[in-house]
Amino acid sequence: MLDSMFGGLVRLNTAIVRICEVLISVLLGAIVVALACSVFWRYFLNSPIVWSEDFSLLCLVWMTLLGAPIGMRGGHIAADFLLQLLPRLVARWVSLLTSLGVLFVALTIVIYGIPFVKQGMARIVPSIDWLSFGYVYLSLPVGFALLLPLCVEGLLRPFVAPQTAEESA
Repeated sequence: MLDSMFGGLVRLNTAIVRICEVLISVLLGAIVVALACSVFWRYFLNSPIVWSEDFSLLCLVWMTLLGAPIGMRGGHIAADFLLQLLPRLVARWVSLLTSLGVLFVALTIVIYGIPFVKQGMARIVPSIDWLSFGYVYLSLPVGFALLLPLCVEGLLRPFVAPQTAEESA
């Protein structure tokens, strides 16, 4: 039963990572278009787009926090050479403690990030007068909430049969 639940969790996390990859690509494209238009308008039409820098920073913040699940899943360079030197049982415990630590930090940021978002809704981005800072701050609890199922996967991985964990990864 744990194996089938773990397989479902792995599929969910794979979907989360793929959605984040797509969203990051869209946000990167939006940054490129906004900055290219800004340069064109400023230097060729002598009419700068005042909101392009703030919009690009907003997209960059969201890209960073949506990239966290990708990094957690292993989409980055990991310095695990010390972990590979440890005995297998010790390495599993270190991995388990790491996942617990990340889970604690992610839960804390989600819990304390929600009131922060509510406070930010009262403030407006000066150059984009229809956009509240709350939407910028929303990236924090959303990004870390997306890490929660990945942390659970990291916690369960040592307890699932090794062949199942390798097949579903």
